[in-house]
Amino acid sequence: MIRLLGVHRGVAALLAALVFGAALVVSALPRMVESSLDAAARSVIGSAPPATASLAVQFTRRFDLTPMRTTAEAARADAAWRELLPPALREVADPVPFFDFSAPPMLLNEQTHRYLTLKWVSGADRRVRYVEGGPPGPGSGTRLEVAVPVVAATEMSIKTGDTLRLGALTAKVTGLFEPARPADRFWAIEPELTYVIHHRVPLATEDDLIVTALTDGDSLAGAELPMVFRWLVTPAADRVTAGNAAAVLAATEEFGRRLGRQDLELALSTGFDRILREYLDRLAVTRALITVFLGGLAVVCLGTTALAVLLLVGRVHGDLLLMRARGASLAQVVLACGGAVALAAVPAAAAGQVAAGFVPGAPTAVARLGPAALAAGTVAIACAAVAMRQSTDRRSGKALRRMVMEILVLVVAVTSLHLLRTRGLATGDAFLALAPVLLALAAALAVLRAGPAVIHLAFRAAARRSAAVPFLGLAAARAVPGAALPVLTLLPAVALAAYGMVTAGGLEEAQRQAAWERIGAEIRVERAQGIAPETLERIRHAPGVRAVVPAAAGATVAEVGFGGRPATVVAVDLGAYRRLVAGSPLHLPAPGTGVLVSPDLSAMRSFEIGWPARMTVTPAGTVDAMPGVRAGDGALIVLPTAPEHVNTLLIAGDAGAVRPLLPSGASMTTVADALADITGTPLTAALTAALRVAAAALAAYALAAVAIALTGGAARRAEDLGLLRALGLSRRQAGLITVLEAAPLLVLTAVAGLAAGLAMPALLGPGIDLSAYAGGRQGALAAAALLPVLPCVLAGALAAGVAAVALAGAYLGGSRGHAG
Repeated sequence: MIRLLGVHRGVAALLAALVFGAALVVSALPRMVESSLDAAARSVIGSAPPATASLAVQFTRRFDLTPMRTTAEAARADAAWRELLPPALREVADPVPFFDFSAPPMLLNEQTHRYLTLKWVSGADRRVRYVEGGPPGPGSGTRLEVAVPVVAATEMSIKTGDTLRLGALTAKVTGLFEPARPADRFWAIEPELTYVIHHRVPLATEDDLIVTALTDGDSLAGAELPMVFRWLVTPAADRVTAGNAAAVLAATEEFGRRLGRQDLELALSTGFDRILREYLDRLAVTRALITVFLGGLAVVCLGTTALAVLLLVGRVHGDLLLMRARGASLAQVVLACGGAVALAAVPAAAAGQVAAGFVPGAPTAVARLGPAALAAGTVAIACAAVAMRQSTDRRSGKALRRMVMEILVLVVAVTSLHLLRTRGLATGDAFLALAPVLLALAAALAVLRAGPAVIHLAFRAAARRSAAVPFLGLAAARAVPGAALPVLTLLPAVALAAYGMVTAGGLEEAQRQAAWERIGAEIRVERAQGIAPETLERIRHAPGVRAVVPAAAGATVAEVGFGGRPATVVAVDLGAYRRLVAGSPLHLPAPGTGVLVSPDLSAMRSFEIGWPARMTVTPAGTVDAMPGVRAGDGALIVLPTAPEHVNTLLIAGDAGAVRPLLPSGASMTTVADALADITGTPLTAALTAALRVAAAALAAYALAAVAIALTGGAARRAEDLGLLRALGLSRRQAGLITVLEAAPLLVLTAVAGLAAGLAMPALLGPGIDLSAYAGGRQGALAAAALLPVLPCVLAGALAAGVAAVALAGAYLGGSRGHAG
């Protein structure tokens, strides 16, 4: 076995390099993606408001005032609820207890619209700094001590030492506090301790002002007051991963069911389950799409490796025949060749897996088993190839078996495509994830069936001409043996590489369009109080600002039907707006002479609105949406004229030149910021990076497959060209004959692969919804119309490059390698 490898060490080294590269990609890519998926879980949970990402167990003490009379009882309840946590949730939960309780707001000093809420929070004494006075002490009967936020004290004119009347209770102010560390997540959970709540009830003319004050826990719990107790279980963001997210979600739902079986009337309030569910939906799509390209990559890598194995088997065929002639059995011959291939493939696969270990991320099942399966498949192909070449049994019915296999592949491909379009890729079904690979294989079989007919037509056309080179080249192309494996390897590689490029490029285009639709202009400035004309002029004439379009947006009620219809009104000069965003992906309604309304208002002849002033609206057309405007479930009304009172500026230019000129209270958003927000999530970055890595690997293995296929026929080609050179064939003519021999099937395969890859977004249709990666823009990459020009050009260049490199190598090999 070692002797066989030593004699044919060049082919053995090629085989080892192919196995190493395939093992590295198959093992490293899932690890890289898994690492990004874990980072995405940390990002999703870490960026959510702490109160939303926590599990809040709530108990409301109403008429029965006996439960929870002390902070110690509340602490024991916290331990009891934590005992109910399922194991998966307990593993990711922060063990530090956190709970609070508060009484309803009580009228402050009998002043209307002035209220005070009494509250106690565990650990609050470590997170506040007293700027005046000190912490509240224990109360006595109906007298309590409280500490008030310094911000609220200033707004409500409360001072240290004041005695506040709260109905039957009195509260003495012992101190004023502020956050010791404002960035502490404690203040995101208890934000009402940092400001005065302004709340206006329906039909009221004045806001209710509500102050939240800290008081002694045992005194508050023992007071004869209704009370709301809240215990928070906070999952640690760094403990939730892509691997355990589904189990944590199931445990969260189980925790809610366990709470429902308790004696007390408990309620579980959380947004953690929604966060996990949205993350898992995106995770399923990401994993399924990565599986698509890993499956295609596995097929291409295995096909390319099989070509290298067949090349090695062809080189050692003479040695194996000699072994048979000396009395070796078929099993011994197969074992000798399989062992030689194993000596090259197994260490290479192990080295690839070891190298992939340096890529951060948890090893998945594919990362663990992929290299071993690749090595085993390589050895199995070698053994099967030797057995078939050494066996003299020529079984009948080969054509029939081939036809049945092709029909089976076609039926399975069409079935998987139909199921993918109807069920979607997010179901996680591995069969659906193989639909693009099966489509590429079906296209390859079609080329194998139609290719010979096309080559025969070209041969007949060449036969009618006097030139010998086209005739000889196409005659050789008709007789090329063993074309099935190169076509079945090259076409899926080109198709999936093109699909990956188009998907990545189309995703970037959809993200860019979503960013523009979210902002509505290169720069958007908004100020609820309005923007003064002099500010508008300063911005308009600032260096770096190309154009400014003033606009106004506000909420109103369209007086239609009973009770009216909530509506968003936008006033903007549509002609100037269209000129401002010319060249962007935005699609604006054409400027007209009347008001545009959403379709739900288009049937009205006219109706009244009260913003920006009382006016009658006569619809002159319809509009579905306006960039940068979130109408929600309400109607949309567009007044196509410049507004008198401006609260929005749409700007084209440099954001750095605009920012210093903004008045207080104004907010500025840019397309660049929105795009960074859309593309900056780890899941999006992981998907885009994986698509590009897979496309590059597929392109590399496509070139390798073509090169090996050409090399495999070199000996036969040398013999044929040697006879023709003896009859006077020139070196240049020999190269042209070699090119004409390889070109027809190669070009057909490359073109068919490119066409299949570009058609996949339309064929797969709604089965692969990438809207979550495109800022929520529905239908991203779901239509054939969304084929970005640059990625299509790159995909075409890939197919042309593979064909050109292969044909150039064939020409050079034909002109230089057969001089004698």
